[in-house]
Amino acid sequence: MKQFRFWLYVTLALGCFVPSACNKPAASDDKPVDIVDLLGKEDKLYQDLTIQSQYKGQKMTYSVWLPGGYDENKEYPFLYLLHGYESGDQSHLDRYWVEKGNAREIAKKYVKEGGVPMVIIMPNGLSDFYIGNNQAYEKYFHQELMPSVEKAFKCNGKRAIAGLSMGGFGTLYYALSYPQKFTYAYAMSPATSMSWFITLDQMKEKAAALAGIKPHPDFTIEVGNQDTTVSNADAKELSDAINDAAHCEWIARDGIHYWDFWQECLPKALQKAGESFK
Repeated sequence: MKQFRFWLYVTLALGCFVPSACNKPAASDDKPVDIVDLLGKEDKLYQDLTIQSQYKGQKMTYSVWLPGGYDENKEYPFLYLLHGYESGDQSHLDRYWVEKGNAREIAKKYVKEGGVPMVIIMPNGLSDFYIGNNQAYEKYFHQELMPSVEKAFKCNGKRAIAGLSMGGFGTLYYALSYPQKFTYAYAMSPATSMSWFITLDQMKEKAAALAGIKPHPDFTIEVGNQDTTVSNADAKELSDAINDAAHCEWIARDGIHYWDFWQECLPKALQKAGESFK
């Protein structure tokens, strides 16, 4: 009887490591339980966090992805991931890279396969091209958002930036305007000459200035050959201007201005960012 009770206790104790025995969702038959997840090392996603912005005069939302095993006592490199232009309701645009771009699963796969654990910040860019009237959005991003999230989630001082369409423009604009802040800039289908806040010639002037600034980031611009929404010719012109002063990788491949294309860009952006953090 004593032996029976002993094995009963052992069985019940081990049962607590099985998700279904602890009132957690059961693992699917075709997807084995990851022991790392069972030990509390799963990634985390926080959406629609808010900052009251003095410059924008409103609450601004942003989302944060934390890698599995995130330790609040350690510091991490950051990737700022920018969305594209959207009309209509703009209250939840910080969710778009996760909900439409599959960013969470792509980032989890990257880290699980040996990539550099990083914190990903996905801000709501409204329709401001990451500049805004009187540079209100730009001031919010650099003077309110960045200091706040980097303190809260422990930035180690290394940052990369990436984005699509309007966010691709924002990526290039920020990396050219604040080159010493970023280690890498990855622009996907950038709306290079569509912003009403700055001209392509002004962006090229910023590119030329990189030659006298150290350190400055390396760049990648990736476009779809069948993209008719933005001007690949203008993007190539800016890429060439950047390449005269810094390194700018140019990638042109089949694809249109859509999420399927950008989901294929993101793993490369993560890889480039991770390499730049080392």
